[in-house]
Amino acid sequence: MRFLVLACVILTACSGGSTADTTTTTLPPTTSTLATSTTSTTAPPAPCPPAPYQLGFLPPTVSSEEARDTADEPDEFTSMGGTHVRLWVNTDGETAIALVRGALPPQQFPAERGEVDVAGARGVAGPYPDGRWVVAWFNDPGDRCDEYTMVFYPPVSPAEVEETLAGMDRVPG
Repeated sequence: MRFLVLACVILTACSGGSTADTTTTTLPPTTSTLATSTTSTTAPPAPCPPAPYQLGFLPPTVSSEEARDTADEPDEFTSMGGTHVRLWVNTDGETAIALVRGALPPQQFPAERGEVDVAGARGVAGPYPDGRWVVAWFNDPGDRCDEYTMVFYPPVSPAEVEETLAGMDRVPG
């Protein structure tokens, strides 16, 4: 059927637009339901459970060991659908560290990055031009909820990032 319609279009285009040239194509009747219109939407992914990590070290700018699960002003890391985000805030109440379960960074690392160990998992870490440090890793079996991104917001030093990662433990969950 598609061939006949395509042939009709080609013949019409090749006719040169003259009114004397007329092509008639009769298509066989169809009982196909392909002509019906359907609309589908994709549901957002189910949210991932909290990340099974505890931090044994927090940079001195972090105000408390208590973490919360909501961001006041989400950014490209903390606003990805279906993720679970755990936040630590600084003494001013602004986000200092975000641990995102369910996504890797939404963009490639714009600067050099190095390999790091995150509680036994191999990951990469590197600075962003705006002063953030980003760490990414995944665990087996590798489905969406096994992907992690950790963001350190300025001011933070590379040594504080390294010490925080060295103090992370994976806990059951």
